[in-house]
Amino acid sequence: MRTTLLASTCLAAVLSTTAHAETSISTATTTPVRSSTVKSGAADDVKITSAGSGKPTSGTAVTIDSNNKLTNDGTIQITNSDGATGIFANGGVSGAITNSATGKIIIDESYAPTDIDKDGDIDGPYAVGSGRTGIATGGAFTGNIVNSGEITIEGNDSAGIRLGGPLTGNFTNDGKISVLGDNALGVGLQDVNGNVRLAGTITAVGENATAARLAGNINGALVVQGTLTSTGYRYTTAPADPSKLDADDLLIGGPALSIEGNVTGGIVVAVPPKDTKPDDKDEDKDGIEDAKEGSGAIQSYGSAPALRIGSASQDIAIGAVAGTGTGLGLIIDGGVTGNGLYAGMDAAAIQLGGMGRNVTIAGGVGINGGVSAISNGASATAIRVGSGATTPEIRVAGKVEASGGKEASAISTGILVEAGGDVALIRNSGVISAKAAGDAGTARAIVDLSGTVDAIENSGTISATGALATSDRNIAIDLSANGNGATVKQTAVASGIAAPSIVGDVRFGGGNDLFDIADGSVKGNSYFGAGDNRLNLSGDATYAGNARFGGGNDTMTLAGTSVFSGTADFGGGSDTLTIGGTSRFSGSLANSQGLAVSVDGGTFDVSGAASIASLAVTNKGVLAVTLDDGSTGPALTVGGTASFAADSKLALKLSSLEEAEGNHIVLTAGTLTGADNLTTESTLLPFLYKGTLSSNANQLIVNVARKSSTELGLNRSEAGAFDAVIDAVTADQKVEDVFLGITNGDQFHNQLRQMLPEHEGGVFETVTSGSRALARHLQDPNAPFQDEGKWRYWINQAVWGTAKGVGQTAGYNVSGWGLSIGAEIKSDVGNFGGSIAFLSGKDGNSSNDNEVSSSQFEGSLHWRLQSDGWLASARVSGAPISLKGTRFFRADAGAEDIEKTMRGKWDATLYSASGSVAKDARLGGLTIRPTVAIDYYKLQEDGYAESGGGDALDLTVQDRSSDELAVSGTVALGLQFGGTDEYDGWTRFELEGGRRQIVGGSLGATVASFKDGTPFTLVPEDRTSGWVGRFRGIAGNSAFQVAGEVSAEEQQSHIGWAFRASLRVGL
Repeated sequence: MRTTLLASTCLAAVLSTTAHAETSISTATTTPVRSSTVKSGAADDVKITSAGSGKPTSGTAVTIDSNNKLTNDGTIQITNSDGATGIFANGGVSGAITNSATGKIIIDESYAPTDIDKDGDIDGPYAVGSGRTGIATGGAFTGNIVNSGEITIEGNDSAGIRLGGPLTGNFTNDGKISVLGDNALGVGLQDVNGNVRLAGTITAVGENATAARLAGNINGALVVQGTLTSTGYRYTTAPADPSKLDADDLLIGGPALSIEGNVTGGIVVAVPPKDTKPDDKDEDKDGIEDAKEGSGAIQSYGSAPALRIGSASQDIAIGAVAGTGTGLGLIIDGGVTGNGLYAGMDAAAIQLGGMGRNVTIAGGVGINGGVSAISNGASATAIRVGSGATTPEIRVAGKVEASGGKEASAISTGILVEAGGDVALIRNSGVISAKAAGDAGTARAIVDLSGTVDAIENSGTISATGALATSDRNIAIDLSANGNGATVKQTAVASGIAAPSIVGDVRFGGGNDLFDIADGSVKGNSYFGAGDNRLNLSGDATYAGNARFGGGNDTMTLAGTSVFSGTADFGGGSDTLTIGGTSRFSGSLANSQGLAVSVDGGTFDVSGAASIASLAVTNKGVLAVTLDDGSTGPALTVGGTASFAADSKLALKLSSLEEAEGNHIVLTAGTLTGADNLTTESTLLPFLYKGTLSSNANQLIVNVARKSSTELGLNRSEAGAFDAVIDAVTADQKVEDVFLGITNGDQFHNQLRQMLPEHEGGVFETVTSGSRALARHLQDPNAPFQDEGKWRYWINQAVWGTAKGVGQTAGYNVSGWGLSIGAEIKSDVGNFGGSIAFLSGKDGNSSNDNEVSSSQFEGSLHWRLQSDGWLASARVSGAPISLKGTRFFRADAGAEDIEKTMRGKWDATLYSASGSVAKDARLGGLTIRPTVAIDYYKLQEDGYAESGGGDALDLTVQDRSSDELAVSGTVALGLQFGGTDEYDGWTRFELEGGRRQIVGGSLGATVASFKDGTPFTLVPEDRTSGWVGRFRGIAGNSAFQVAGEVSAEEQQSHIGWAFRASLRVGL
């Protein structure tokens, strides 16, 4: 009695009654509180203010045992007490429970695990206490339950919020709930007659831990707009060395969200609405400001699914979500992730059914966000529709992704419908993907084991990758369990939207199946069963892979501009192949002896020997066959009639350059009609060859011969290398196939020119143009220099460029820049001096990306004299040069492009000698200066061997020597004004014109060879003489002078240009 009296006195000291009939606890108390007696022995609503707290040592901190409300703005805490509860509502009461944004409920313990075995990670159980709960009810409760604050629970078999009976009212969590311990439960609900909103964060850590378990029926909607996480792992970020982890670090948790009852208003894993109306703070009209809404994220670390809907004790019905216009029962706008994390752990994101009782989801399942399953070395399943689960549709507009291991036991599956499941339609406009981590793994994007998936529609991406490419374990779609006939449609999308695609194999069952591809691409094999099956391509669809039909009467139809590339195995039935529009069948046939082929405007491009029942080519259609050496018989055998209407064409491909020429039997038929409609002009051969067509009653025969150089339109260089190139490319089948596949002259010349080394004179032009531009400094009597008594010095810069057309060799585009520093000393017989220079140049082929870059260091000695208006100069130079050549061979080789790079390095030396004589006459500010100059250049290049292209492309090039002797005659007219001389603020302009005549020397021939090939010689065209023109100017005074020269020279039918600049700064 005494004890009770003292306690009551203590509690009374912290209680106050407000005008709102509410009793507040505003200071700390250790005495348990009951709503039935909180107001001096009477019942009242209870509010723990932000300054108040309830911290008893055990039992229940606050009990609602009357029809009253509880609001916690403060702290409720019990430590080291098993069976402790923060807030408990007796069964049958009504009111409301609110843990507000400032409220905290902490039911914890002082235990903390340590590193017992000193191996660097913590050991022992996560918790040692048990039976602890933040908020609980003992039975039925009427009123809303809201947690906006923090609930922290430590203990096994413990919960953040656990309702022991039905709730009539709404349940809302937008705060933080954290539970640590085995069998941890973040939120546990029974029947709810109202809406359930799970926002904020709910985290449960421990063996068999579950973030939220909804064990009863919800007569309302379920909205997940926060982060729900469950795991048994001690660490959800793998440490640097996971091998040090012990068994107690790698426990397996339960699902993050387990739904075990009906939800009449459907389920949404939500995100905030898009901000389309900045002035509207609640665009989705859910009563919550959009800026305060979170994004739903359900995640499980371990092998348990992140989201599980199913029960072992009752059938479950999920109703349609209201207000979406979709009628779907489960909508994932946020994310659901199952992450195995550690090696060998399976992963699962969503599991529907498969627990013993039925699950029915009205309308279907919609994925607008992301669903992913990630396993480290084991199996991963993103969506599993288990036995007993039924929904009419799975609609994917977001991403469904599964990523698993590389071992044979590892299977990655995007969507799995197990036996006993029921899904009629899968519609994808997003991404459904499965990826194995290595060759031995298996990837499956969509798998139906139930036989109930009747249709799949794809306008997005469905892909299965990562397993060995040549295996049958990259499976995009598997409907082989469906024996009644299924349809897979890849639909056309609007302009500007990425084209749809299917990557991986497609498998059908034994019914009459349809694979309809109206847009985009399919890369993989398709397998049909025993029914009468159809494979349709239309629009600009492409199919790269094999198609294997069963023994039924199958149909393949190509329309529009669609292309089929692969092998079509028709299974031996009475089959049809129709090729219309400008579509193309490009591949081989198998078991096609009963196949009727109709080419109605498209192209029937069959490779390898094939046998068909009949062939009709109409509407300007094309029959394309691949010819070999004739040892395998005719390219195409037609058991019945082969007919060719007017304007039909025959396109012939060759399998070998070495075996191309001679007579080939193109076609043998029981009856051949319309052969005279095929003429030589309508026979399409690779550009290299020409053919003569003949026929008899049953055969089409073509005689193939290689075209001459003239017929091919080769210039001198191309003709000189042609035989060597053709011999060389046979060393690489892909390169050979490029030449065999060329059907027009432009492409042929382009490919042939890529095979040739630099030979047209571009290197000589590059290295001499820069040297000549810098050397002209000596011929300019007004070029600035710094005069230091007997010594003069200067800095000279130049850039240059020129070009040459293809002509009889090859074209080039030359450019470069250079810098020189020079000095000279005066004497009675003229000035003697020297200079050093660095020049960088590039010789680019004008027809392709081949180029040679040059780096040269030039040293020169000179003499020059100015006397009585006479000007004379002489110069010699030498320059070691480093050259780097890069050739590219680029070609479209069908399914994959070829790009190879050949590189070579070699050295060279450039020598030069030049001289000039001029007479400068003046008349006031005008001057006239005729000049005669001579220059000689010799370039000696070492040989080199390329690497990087292989035997078919790498060249070995021999030494080469080139030289040139030229005489120039020019006249310069100058005008100067301003000061009296260059030191008195003057300006001078000068215009010079004349001709440079080449009188001796020649470019060296290039001798090259491919591996083990006969050397070929490429003779360059002679360099041409031409007119020259220069404009130069100088301005300055005694402290500063700048000068420049722009020159143009007629070369090889083009205008070469150069710019030279000099600078003097007085000291």
